[in-house]
Amino acid sequence: MKSLRMLLAALLLGVGSAASGGTETSELLVPGVSYDPSIPTPASVLGFQVGEWHALPGQIAAYARALAAASPRVHWEETGRTYEQKPLLLLTITSPENHARLEELRLAHRSLTQPGAKVDVEALPVVVFLGYSIHGNEASGSNASLLVAYHLAAAQGPEIDALLAHTVVLLDPALNPDGLQRFATWANMHRGATPVGERLNREHQEGWPSGRTNHYWFDLNRDWLPVQHPETQARLQVFHRWKPNVLADFHEMDSDATFFFQPGVPSRRHPYTPERNVELTRALAAFHARALDAEGRLYFTEERFDDFYYGKGSTYPDVNGAVGILFEQASARGNLQDTAHGPLSFSFAIRNQFLGSLSTLQGALAHRLDLLRYQKEFYDGSAGLAKSDRVKGYVFGDSADRGSAAEMLRLLRAHEIEVRALARPLDQDGHRYQPGSAWVVSLAQPQYRLTRALFERRTSFTDSLFYDVSAWTLPLAMGVPCSEMDRLPGDLLGPTLESVTTPVGRAPSSLPYAFAFAWSEYYAPRALYRLQSAGLRAQVATRPFNAAASDGSIAFDRGTIVVPVGGQDVAPERILALAQQAAAEDGVDVQALSTGFTAGGAQLGSPSFRVLQRPKPILVVGTGVGANEAGEIWHLLDQRFHVPLPLVEAANLDAAALKRCTHVVCVDGEYGAFDETRTEDLKRWVQSGGVLVAMGRAAAWAAKKQFVKVEFKPDAADSTGVGRQRLPYAEQPSRSGAREISGAIFAVALDRTHPLGYGYRDDRLAVFRDHRLFMQTSADPYTTVAQYTPQPLLSGYISKANAARLDGTAAVVARRLGRGAVILILDDPAFRAYWLVTNKLFLNALFFGSLLEPMDD
Repeated sequence: MKSLRMLLAALLLGVGSAASGGTETSELLVPGVSYDPSIPTPASVLGFQVGEWHALPGQIAAYARALAAASPRVHWEETGRTYEQKPLLLLTITSPENHARLEELRLAHRSLTQPGAKVDVEALPVVVFLGYSIHGNEASGSNASLLVAYHLAAAQGPEIDALLAHTVVLLDPALNPDGLQRFATWANMHRGATPVGERLNREHQEGWPSGRTNHYWFDLNRDWLPVQHPETQARLQVFHRWKPNVLADFHEMDSDATFFFQPGVPSRRHPYTPERNVELTRALAAFHARALDAEGRLYFTEERFDDFYYGKGSTYPDVNGAVGILFEQASARGNLQDTAHGPLSFSFAIRNQFLGSLSTLQGALAHRLDLLRYQKEFYDGSAGLAKSDRVKGYVFGDSADRGSAAEMLRLLRAHEIEVRALARPLDQDGHRYQPGSAWVVSLAQPQYRLTRALFERRTSFTDSLFYDVSAWTLPLAMGVPCSEMDRLPGDLLGPTLESVTTPVGRAPSSLPYAFAFAWSEYYAPRALYRLQSAGLRAQVATRPFNAAASDGSIAFDRGTIVVPVGGQDVAPERILALAQQAAAEDGVDVQALSTGFTAGGAQLGSPSFRVLQRPKPILVVGTGVGANEAGEIWHLLDQRFHVPLPLVEAANLDAAALKRCTHVVCVDGEYGAFDETRTEDLKRWVQSGGVLVAMGRAAAWAAKKQFVKVEFKPDAADSTGVGRQRLPYAEQPSRSGAREISGAIFAVALDRTHPLGYGYRDDRLAVFRDHRLFMQTSADPYTTVAQYTPQPLLSGYISKANAARLDGTAAVVARRLGRGAVILILDDPAFRAYWLVTNKLFLNALFFGSLLEPMDD
């Protein structure tokens, strides 16, 4: 074991052999640099050399605290907690003199982002954010952060003194502690005393769902724009508190690669990123190259990775006056792995991440004034850009769905986008915006570029390849009516929004004949489930009706939830308290109905009011299932709607388990784990009254297994300009990539008379698609719930051939099977937790899926 430890230390330090014996990390970390012996080394706290084992988040946190206790250069703070209650840590590292006036420096630095402010740039330090391992199974970053922190705390000499005097380092050692814990545990539990490089070794074959993601299996590196998770919310608060000049984001990639640093592919930069940003990125790249050249490391740049989607750690800074830098290190995925370039050790990967960290700091220091001036110019220029833009701002909101609007407001404020209340009623684009439920965002603000990127619909691109999505238009994602404004009269602008509060609905103060609330509010399903869980029987209107209510005569739409007071097994005072709680916490307006005799439409005792069963869903998980998509549904029901959701492996979903649930949910994925017996059990369960909800490839699987009669178009190649002609071999990647639908927004026509369409107020719905599955409309004319419109593209990229194939195909199909139902939802209804507009489709499948009427074959 001692010889292994020596070898790992030598590899980490770049020594190349074990001849250094027991040499301490501190002596060879940076050759020629001496280290303060009073500062604890990572090994002295961890009990092992960095790279010998995968450090757990708790161990990393322990070292961070020990370092801060020993060094006047280091301050640590807890910025938040993960879902699993692990602390999110931030180390602020700078000279003791800077620490003494840190708040003064922060405020002065923040003034760079205030257009027109007078700032003594030369007196300011450059601010650098170092963030490690946002993908938990890319662990070399977090382990390297231990060495970076130690070096900054303990290194001695004029070079480190100059760095810390002119730099404030914000170091986040573990951006995803929950995922890192999962992966580090896996890697440690499957390694032996003798390193094994064989790729098929269990150490390198991480189990489902892998440690890449957070607790709910979300990719946190796609959450910088959606801001849906506590890790991101804490990180953005730090980002905007400081507005760093450089953000370095440390990742890993496939094992046969080498080392990447930005710039990315030149043609795949977002148009709102200034050219000066690219120039500074290239200037910093020279420092990375120099550091890697000195140790003979292979690397590449301006290939493979792009800078288009602003929701990643390396691109979000680009739209905030900073320079984002992506580092991608070939991954050992364990302790040692055989690769095309020879054996790759965990220690070697850590060393590269350490070198990239130091080269970032060295480059930032050398270009301190350039970076500071660029940030000021970035924000000073926002007024001119806004003035020349034909669009002056946006007005958005919906009095029938205040919950979705509140979620949109929270997101905007997390990005420090200024929002104003709407001061007077406004009719625009066929929608009436009302004060109290509508807001205005002017483009004449410091966050001009980010605001434009969030609201715009873009369908024209210089490059048809995307590393991530090609569109993320916020109002479409959240289903909030929004209008572009070519002028913003002053009388439209009310007070600036300072904070976002959860909408509170109205509720009666005394018991009526019945309660009713509309299904259009985003959190109406939570209100219904709250009442059902308390033992109340509720029914849903399948036809519109008019009734005298507490707010006067009201026209109620399909999907209205009605709760009779009489005949319940719950005490009347408890019923009233539950109704008031639903209004207060779920934001629904609970109307009091004084009689069952309605003024128009069906009476409350009519068969048109269907009694609802409380859903008891099961989510199928495990190997083959899309972990991201499964996590989205888990998060949606667990965090937002408080519906218990068992996560069940397909192999465990037998007939007995099926009897205990009402719904089985299969998200996008491969379902080979359903053998013939399990498939037949599932089919019999549906025929006896269960509801199967299948999405993406699971929908294609359900059709193939004849749960429902619907056909899928074959995934034919995009033949535009190809045929049998001879083409250059080098063009194959770009032509192949252009065939993909990498993530774009499309319009579907929705049948709002169908139970799955209840609660929607528009016949057109924006769906997010990132696949090439094409589902034919059903032969039964009543079972295609949603269908792609002609020319459906709303925002993003799609090839002409794919657009033609998509036109008129089905997005949602629902049909009875025996006494149960099969519901196919082709596109992700909960994409990245912020695609709220299609959440209701899925929730309707849970709450109303059993209402489907049988159709003739």
